[in-house]
Amino acid sequence: MVMKFKFILVFLAFALVRNLSFAGDDPEDVLSHLEKKYDKIKDAFASFTQDVVFGVTKNEQTFKGKLWMKKGNKYRLEFEDETIVTDGSSVWSFSKSNNQVLIDKYRDDPKSFSPDKVLVNVPKQYSATVLSREKIEDRETIVLKLVAKEQSSNLKWMKVWVDPDEWLMERIQILDVSDNLTTYFINGLKLNTGLADGQFEFQVPKGIDVIDLR
Repeated sequence: MVMKFKFILVFLAFALVRNLSFAGDDPEDVLSHLEKKYDKIKDAFASFTQDVVFGVTKNEQTFKGKLWMKKGNKYRLEFEDETIVTDGSSVWSFSKSNNQVLIDKYRDDPKSFSPDKVLVNVPKQYSATVLSREKIEDRETIVLKLVAKEQSSNLKWMKVWVDPDEWLMERIQILDVSDNLTTYFINGLKLNTGLADGQFEFQVPKGIDVIDLR
């Protein structure tokens, strides 16, 4: 699922950010802290603006979204017209414009991107570089770049802009293998707030067409 791939990368990016404060500007130190520091992150919430420039057409689209995540492959992503929810067993994909919800089994793809897999495999799968320090408005940020080592990866590179004073990310940018450039502007980020499991179960509204593939 393309959308799932994109929002999982959001979690990867802020996990990197949370560990930069322990590692300074050395990308190798950043990656070496990922596995043990990730154990402390139980759940997360982020609101963001997503800007996409499509590689072939160069058309641009902008969306606003909210993301809830919890360990155990539990995710909830909400856009204005689309909601995707998984509790680790089932996946609900709800489209308001189509008045339809598609339900399927959650499949654990070994090549998929999820926090439980990616964060412990980043040192093996990606090369990291601190590119520079760059100003966003009046704030100086550290720019970190991750490049996939394997040609079979779904992304070419990812950049993260980090505020070194507050150690929160300001921006994430992803270039995938189709040359689609996606930029996330983070508006809010909260960790370990005690999200309930019910947040990751989708209640189908009345009058909605349900297609259950389970």
